[in-house]
Amino acid sequence: MAVTLSNVANPLGTLLVTDIETNSIAEENVTGGAGTIFSIQIDNTLNTTGVYIKIADNAMAGTTSADQTPNWVYYAPAGKTVTYACPGGSPFGTALSFWGTIVKASSVGQALTQSDPTNLVTVKILTS
Repeated sequence: MAVTLSNVANPLGTLLVTDIETNSIAEENVTGGAGTIFSIQIDNTLNTTGVYIKIADNAMAGTTSADQTPNWVYYAPAGKTVTYACPGGSPFGTALSFWGTIVKASSVGQALTQSDPTNLVTVKILTS
């Protein structure tokens, strides 16, 4: 079987955000400004419950995930790694902040019950 290598003239994303300990404490302003989401990978292989990754177009400036309603929510089943592609990208205007929880609820009033996954969850977000 032959292998071919090709240079990519226009890469899809220019920034890969990786968090190996995603939990209900928000990672705030990870992009430092506006951009576009191209893909999200969630590695939930160490857990026996599903996890919800919640992303806000918001620098969050000292608030907590319990005070935020996410713009995007992605789910990874127990014991699985999933990758979500965003064809054409999903633009964000301020900055990305994100957190992970085993609780589906996402509105501000419901978010106060956020719970951490039992074990480590790794999240990778490809952005520009």
